[in-house]
Amino acid sequence: MKFDKQLSCLMSAALLCGTFTTPAMAQQAADSGPVAPASTATVAPAAKATSEEALLKSTAPLTEEALQTRYVGKLVFLRGSYLGDDLQFDESGKVIGSPAVGSFTLSAFEIRKVKLSKHKLDLEADRYGLHFFGALPYEDDSKSFDKVKISKKPVHIAIDRELIVVPKVKKEKNKKDAAAPQVAAAAQTSTAPNAATASATPHPATSAATDAPGAVSPAHSAMLMNKALDNIFASDIDQAMMSHLPDYWQQYFTSKSQHRQYMPADGSIKVVSEGMTPPKVMNSIDPSSNEYAQKYGIAGMELLRTVVDANGVPRQMAIARPIGFGLDEKAVDAVKNSHFRPATLNGQPVPVVIDLVVTFRIYSNRTKPGSVIKGSKETVLAASVDDTDTPKSSGSDASLKR
Repeated sequence: MKFDKQLSCLMSAALLCGTFTTPAMAQQAADSGPVAPASTATVAPAAKATSEEALLKSTAPLTEEALQTRYVGKLVFLRGSYLGDDLQFDESGKVIGSPAVGSFTLSAFEIRKVKLSKHKLDLEADRYGLHFFGALPYEDDSKSFDKVKISKKPVHIAIDRELIVVPKVKKEKNKKDAAAPQVAAAAQTSTAPNAATASATPHPATSAATDAPGAVSPAHSAMLMNKALDNIFASDIDQAMMSHLPDYWQQYFTSKSQHRQYMPADGSIKVVSEGMTPPKVMNSIDPSSNEYAQKYGIAGMELLRTVVDANGVPRQMAIARPIGFGLDEKAVDAVKNSHFRPATLNGQPVPVVIDLVVTFRIYSNRTKPGSVIKGSKETVLAASVDDTDTPKSSGSDASLKR
């Protein structure tokens, strides 16, 4: 009896505390499925609001002087690699319209002027081309590229600004006018429902000011502009910018950071070795130049590490030694459009990785562009850019490096 009495007391205490579960209750809970913790749905929004509030408090005021200190005279990179002399972006940093897109090596800018108005941030900048010095990925160089101004006139970049609306509160004209609402409110206190209704209804002027569309704080406008600027510009070729570049550029920067040459992940792809017949280019390729490289005399040897599969088709490609000025993309496109006789081992075609040199030259009117060299021990292809209207024409060739 004593034990039963103690057990009864424990069960009563458990029921009062809400921690005791009967078998029937357990079965009912199991049938209804798992129940998510009640706090999960409320913690995330609260944490997000707290983070947003902290960011707003830490955001410095957006002033023209602060932006000048941040950008004027500094070299930045346009993340979208947009071409053109007049670029426009919305409040979040998304480009407006459909401007042409080029190589990131033609999208470096040096900011000249900054003008901040109520509706926009206007930037005036010079466009620069990047000319790489030709170091291989595993070579440790202190400076990998030089910059050359290529814009004839300043490029204008406009970014929409979030409109700041300052709430206006209607001021009372004099004490007599102020007393009238007080008398009316006192007359309504005789009826309880009317008094409750009056107290629950906001003042028309206050309500209009609070609910005004687009009403934001200066701190929020500054925070949004900072995010837009980060979406548009990069102070360096950072990871976020590299992630949007073509694979062959990503492979270059990865190899550069690891001081190694690119090798494909597929272990069946081998380097050409003794006893193997190397691949051979079966067609002439025509890697064209561009107006910037021709105008500023940019030339050199592009080294590409290319996988040629068992069908003689170039598949994976990585830049090993770049030139810049948009010529790297021209070289890659030309090789992609070429066809090879595949490498063979014991008479069977095999996929291999090869080093392919594409040479860009600057020719004068006295020098004719090269052609396929007859009797050469290695495959050499040459092509020229048709440029009869200018005093200089640009040519290029490609060869297999053994």
